[in-house]
Amino acid sequence: MSEFDGFARYYDADYSDVTDDIAFYQELARRCDDPIIELMCGSGRLLLPLARAGHRLTGVDSSPTMLALARAKLADAGLSERVTLIEGDIRASAPAGTFGLAIIGLNSFMHLTTTADQLAALSHIHSALRTGGLLVLDLFNPDLRTLADAVGQLVLEKRFLLADGTAVHKFVSQQTDTAAQLSHITIIYDELDAEGQVRRSALPFTMRWLYHYELEHLLARAGFELTALYGSYDLDAYSGDSELMLAVARRI
Repeated sequence: MSEFDGFARYYDADYSDVTDDIAFYQELARRCDDPIIELMCGSGRLLLPLARAGHRLTGVDSSPTMLALARAKLADAGLSERVTLIEGDIRASAPAGTFGLAIIGLNSFMHLTTTADQLAALSHIHSALRTGGLLVLDLFNPDLRTLADAVGQLVLEKRFLLADGTAVHKFVSQQTDTAAQLSHITIIYDELDAEGQVRRSALPFTMRWLYHYELEHLLARAGFELTALYGSYDLDAYSGDSELMLAVARRI
């Protein structure tokens, strides 16, 4: 059982409006040779549009519940033959193959909270890619001013509906350890029924943010060359004020 199984009930509804990155990955995939591997693929948010575009993919995730959602969506879309789904921990292994592109989207790499875990994952990805293959890491761009203000406040982030019509209120609480570059986050999903009863799910996890040159050194230690660093999915130049840190690295 994975610590992320608890998110599966809410994930698709919560992130249904996150589509800004899809065109970026579709264009990059078009320029790379198949097959493509997505690590920490979750419920298939990126796998489906890439499979619809005609690509052959492998998706890896540690959560069997998330993978079950991805499997069902691929089957409904008639795309199961294009995508292989594997339950696994990228810190321990990666599928054998000569992939042309590896993707870790939407801050997922930040769930690796130690240098040892980060290097283990990058080493396995290096082995899975062919020489010259590309790795994309979509990372949060740390702003210490904002992070310093996170002292455990409970904030209502959004309201949404599940597929069965259940109303959900999503709250987020975050505390940061700036010395360790860690954010300790708890997401609370409150489900409200017609009688006003509330069912609460509190889901804690930890993420570690990275800085530009720290990332570049990690990649170099694992046999990658950082070839581009963008501040947006529109390929704006990266700066300290960028919303994200979108890294593209080449396997040497």
